[in-house]
Amino acid sequence: MVQTVQEIQKNYIKISDIQDLEEIKEVLGELLQQHNSHIKDNIIKSLLVYLKSKFQTSSYRIKVFIAYYNDMPCGMVISDLNPEYKSYGRKCGTFGWLIAQSQEICEILLTQCELFVKENRLRKIRGPINFPKNEMGFGLQVTGNEEQKLYGVAPSNENAEIYEYLVNLGYEPESEYTCMSVVEESWKKGNSLDKNLKLCCLPVDEVEEKLDEIVELAGDSFSSLLPDTSGGGRENVEELLHLATHVPKQFFRYEQVYDPFDAYKDVPEFIEAWKDADLENMVTMFPMVLERKTNRLIGILIGVLDYYECWNSEYVTRVNVHTAMVRTGYNGKGVFSSLNNFGQATNRSMWGIKYFEGTAIWTKNSKGVNNEEAVNSIFPHCRPNRTHVVFERRVK
Repeated sequence: MVQTVQEIQKNYIKISDIQDLEEIKEVLGELLQQHNSHIKDNIIKSLLVYLKSKFQTSSYRIKVFIAYYNDMPCGMVISDLNPEYKSYGRKCGTFGWLIAQSQEICEILLTQCELFVKENRLRKIRGPINFPKNEMGFGLQVTGNEEQKLYGVAPSNENAEIYEYLVNLGYEPESEYTCMSVVEESWKKGNSLDKNLKLCCLPVDEVEEKLDEIVELAGDSFSSLLPDTSGGGRENVEELLHLATHVPKQFFRYEQVYDPFDAYKDVPEFIEAWKDADLENMVTMFPMVLERKTNRLIGILIGVLDYYECWNSEYVTRVNVHTAMVRTGYNGKGVFSSLNNFGQATNRSMWGIKYFEGTAIWTKNSKGVNNEEAVNSIFPHCRPNRTHVVFERRVK
C-alpha cells in the first residue's frame, strides 16, 4: 500500500491519503450503498481506471482521502485539480465523491481538500465535482431522489445530511443545475431548418475527423463565463465518443423499432439525412447540423447512453443529453430544435430509445444570475425532474 503525506487522529477518526487502488476498491465497496451490485462494481471499476491513469502521471494533482473509525471506513473524498476544470473562467480546486457519516468526518475530510488546494496556490474550492464528470456527474442532488438513476448524473448522496454539513462548514450553495425529462418528441420549428443547413449523423471515422472542429465549436458555444466547465478539450470529446459507441448491439431493442423513412416521410430534412448516411455505422448520439456548401459544423447534440441499464443486463432505452452546442450567430435558424427532433427520431426508430433527459442545465447562481436562454429554449418542452447544487468556499 502506498500511503503518503499525513495521517490525522481526531476523536478516534483517522484520515489517510491513499493511492493504493485495492484499498480504494475495498473502501468503495463498503461505502457505496445506493446502487445494486452490478452497477456498483462497474462504477468502482471505472473510477479505478481513472485514478490509475492520474496516479501514473507525476505532474497531475489529485488526492484521495479516506476516513476510518476503529479501522472501518466511514468517509471518503477526492480532490482533483483537473487542469481543464474552471469556474467562471478561472482555475479552481474541487472536491468530489464525498461520503461522510457525520459532520465531524465531513469537516476533517474537507479540511484536507482545502489544504491541498491551498498548497497548489488556488483560492477557491467547489464541489461535489465527481471526476470523470461524464460518468458520475456533479453537484449535490437536492430534488428528484425518487427518479430512476441515470448514467452521467450524480445520484443522491449516501447521507441525506450532507447539505447541512456543507452549509455548517461555511460552504455556499452557489450554483443550481436542473435536469429535464423531455416530454415532447417534436419541438416547434424543428421541421423548418434553414435551407442553407442540413442534418446528419456521421460514422465513427468521420466524427473523429471532426473532433478538432467539435472542440472549436465548444469554445465558441461556451465562451461565456460559466460556473463549472471542464468539457471543451479533445480528450473529453473523445471520451464522449467512446461512450457513444461501446454499448454492444445486443443491448438494444431492435424488435420494437420502426421504419424511420415511413414514420417521418413528411419531414424532408430527416429523409435527406438518412438517405445520405451509413445507417449501420453512424453515431446516432452525435446528431449534427452542417453548412451545406462548406460542411462546416454549426451545431451538435452529444448524448450518453444509460450504461446502468446495460450493466443490469437490460435493454438500453434511456439517454442523457449531455451537451448541446450551436455556433454563435445561428440563433433562430431552427438548429437546436431540429437537432433535438432529429436526434430523438433517429434513436427512437433505429435503436428503440424511449427516454431522453437534458442534464446539468445551469439555471441560476447565488448572486441572482439566471440562465434565461436555457430556460426559454428548453423548459417549455420538458419537465424538471432533478436539481443539483454546487457549493463553493474561499480557501483561507
